[in-house]
Amino acid sequence: MHVINKTGEREKKRMKKKYLLVLVCVLLLLVSGCKKKAPEPGEESISTPTAAVVWEGFEQANQALVKQRAEAYANTIAVSVGDMDISMEKAMFLIFSMEVQGNSQAAYFEAQYGEDYWGMVYDEEGRTTRDVFKEETMEALIQYAVLHDCAEKNGMELTADELKENLDFVETIKSLLSAEETERGGFTTENLRETCNWMMLGEKYYGMMTDNLGITRESVEITLDKADYKEYETEYLYLPTTYYDEEYNICEEADSVKEARMAQMQDYYEQVLNGSSFEALKAVDEELVHNTRTFLEKGEGAEKVYKDTAALLENGEICSPIQTEYGIYIIRMVDDQCTKSYEAAVDAEYELKRSEAFQAAYEVLLAEYEVTVNEEAWGEIILGATVSLLE
Repeated sequence: MHVINKTGEREKKRMKKKYLLVLVCVLLLLVSGCKKKAPEPGEESISTPTAAVVWEGFEQANQALVKQRAEAYANTIAVSVGDMDISMEKAMFLIFSMEVQGNSQAAYFEAQYGEDYWGMVYDEEGRTTRDVFKEETMEALIQYAVLHDCAEKNGMELTADELKENLDFVETIKSLLSAEETERGGFTTENLRETCNWMMLGEKYYGMMTDNLGITRESVEITLDKADYKEYETEYLYLPTTYYDEEYNICEEADSVKEARMAQMQDYYEQVLNGSSFEALKAVDEELVHNTRTFLEKGEGAEKVYKDTAALLENGEICSPIQTEYGIYIIRMVDDQCTKSYEAAVDAEYELKRSEAFQAAYEVLLAEYEVTVNEEAWGEIILGATVSLLE
């Protein structure tokens, strides 16, 4: 049985970090096509057009059934948070959101490993992926309820622009929902708008909280040594002097082939010195590779000969052809003070610190609310098989 993860303390903290911005995540998935086919090995994932979905869509759903389920969900409590009763109507959209994310991962995972993604063991405690998604869905629902309540208590409201943004979002969701998903979720225009407005107000309070927790990019930057992220951005032309055999072992070309390709690259080098561009040379030689490569001075990212040679170049300077263990390169230095990895590290650390600070503050807020899950109703929910099913 495949185990996806072993949950240590760090993983437990990661799972608790934050459950917000579900709307944004789902919107991105839906706009890019939430119905995806699993890629073949070596093939990029390709979005399947919504038109390929068997069901006809939101407007074609059985409206009597939608109304019946919408009323049932609206009248069923999923969880009570303080004096607020949060209905299954709101829970259904979060369930749908989580299922879209999970099914997107499941399609690829099951194609690669041939195992049930939702039912596989997730951690040493024996929880399945389905269990974890379900727990996170409930925690997200509770968190939205707490933050929405705090927003109202602090007099926060959605602006006209934010309300318009949600109207547009709901129309996008409607255009991509299948008839069967609409029926199973009991989704109507009205309850989708109400739920999305409810969530957005919670997210607005979340934004206000995180902006006032004292975590700034400047405070994060001083914790990271920029020297550890000394980075070079290069551009290169390349001809291989190795190949893969039938068993995917790397083999070297004959010396005569290496010599011929070195001579060819020397000719390209002279053409570059005379004004030819890398792009122009690539256009007349299908075997020639033209690409960029960014690598850290203290990291991997390139062969040692490549790194050592590139590090000696000034911005805009080009080296004569060099032989590495894999092939022959002509390198141009694009930026010898590149900060992409440093900026990415700062961004990641900044988000982590904000998330940790928010989580600590949220735990204080949550402690003020008595939370009671309706186990009878919630126990019937099966993540991955409630609203959006894997095709």
